[in-house]
Amino acid sequence: MTFAVSQGVVCNGTSDCSVPVGGFVTDRRTINLTDASPDWAFQLISNATGFPFNTTLVGAVENTTYTMKSGSSGYIGFTPTYRCTQGMLSDCDNKDLDGTPVEACTPFGSTDDLINGTLAAIATSPETALALVCNPANTSLASSGNGTNFCINPTNSSSGNTTASDLTAGAGMSSSVGTVLFSVALLVAVLGI
Repeated sequence: MTFAVSQGVVCNGTSDCSVPVGGFVTDRRTINLTDASPDWAFQLISNATGFPFNTTLVGAVENTTYTMKSGSSGYIGFTPTYRCTQGMLSDCDNKDLDGTPVEACTPFGSTDDLINGTLAAIATSPETALALVCNPANTSLASSGNGTNFCINPTNSSSGNTTASDLTAGAGMSSSVGTVLFSVALLVAVLGI
């Protein structure tokens, strides 16, 4: 998941643009199991790996500046670093779970409540960049863990219909940006379900 941590920018000048970034992002743990309530799996994985799987992590992104190239448009995205583990369930009371591959990931913070991750320019059309009229990560709602995006101004879109799905809750998927710290551990668990 990549989060918008700047307002949209159209850098049309003759020199590169310095873009202020920072704020707060809220991210969650993930797991590939389809169980509606996988808390039991996260607890087993945490016990096996020795690191916690936070339900939700609200972390600060350092206030700094990022340079966008002249002639580009978009926003600055922040991709949290994840701690992930992979393994396979075995010796389960519910034999249907034996042999099920499991991958679980959790974001993690660093000192001073800053969340680990990387910044990168996310290219968009000029219309989409202009529609992102504020930094959704730099609001009081963001600092309290509310991911509601209220920075989209549909009147700035050439089609008139830029929606929150374009930059959902200050977050958007970006295949060009990703930092994942894999901590591969063999997960062998005895499940009492």
